[in-house]
Amino acid sequence: TDTMRILRLVIYPVIFTFILTSGFCQNSILWEVSGNDLPHSSFLLGTLKFIGEKEYILHEKIIDKLKVSSLFAIEDEVNHHAQHELNKAIHFAKGQSLRDVLTTNEYKKVESLFEREFNISGKKFNKKYAKLKPLALSITMTRLALHEDVKFYDIELLKLAKDLKIPTYSLEPIEREAVAFNAFPVETQATALMNSIDNFPNQKSEFEKLEEAYANGDINSVFEYSLHPFEKNELFIEEFYFKRNEEWLPKLEKMFSESKSFVTVGVTHLKGERGLLNLLRANGYTVTPIPVND
Repeated sequence: TDTMRILRLVIYPVIFTFILTSGFCQNSILWEVSGNDLPHSSFLLGTLKFIGEKEYILHEKIIDKLKVSSLFAIEDEVNHHAQHELNKAIHFAKGQSLRDVLTTNEYKKVESLFEREFNISGKKFNKKYAKLKPLALSITMTRLALHEDVKFYDIELLKLAKDLKIPTYSLEPIEREAVAFNAFPVETQATALMNSIDNFPNQKSEFEKLEEAYANGDINSVFEYSLHPFEKNELFIEEFYFKRNEEWLPKLEKMFSESKSFVTVGVTHLKGERGLLNLLRANGYTVTPIPVND
């Protein structure tokens, strides 16, 4: 259903990328982790989380590396409890709505865009979409702008891992992501939402380029598209990416030392001085790009 799709979008909201100094000189979405006395190598995949169904591709190299792994891990749980917790996080409290954080003119501008771009009436917008917090609403705009069904990389890979009878693991409980989500003040979300509204045609165009770059396995080009205003916010970057990266690191090290692991995270978690690739390097591991678009 549309509601479930929205929930999944926010369970995995790391869709776009931001510009940070990181020193990337190698280019792939898939990385091998080795060295540091590991008994075997493991794999780290950066994903877009969702992509248009027509643009979706799962490269054979990714499937091959998953097949030889003995453990599969994603960021968060994917179950009814997780959906319930994220549902609470992405919606305003009862009796509140988008009207409470936007001016009358701003609200009309958002309502007008939904009617113009998505053929969603003001009545339907008020009843359903206005109850979403601005971050969730902005993500929903991108989803609706595709005008097609979407594929969720984590969900597809999780299904494949289960079909292969590979044990699955999540790096954190869903409540942790909800905490990170709620650390981003709703007033700041509202400002960023209006930026998305004002620049929506460009945002749609940039996402199409992002899809193409990701399908080609071109992580450097993916990182060029810094179109999502939320991810230019230092607090959001700190709370949603860097703090969680540092919490995940010891869990990853334990997994890598015990099992040949395949871990998939939002591609933005790989980026930057405190991104996972640099954190692993700093702890003595060798991270090597694996070309996927041969």
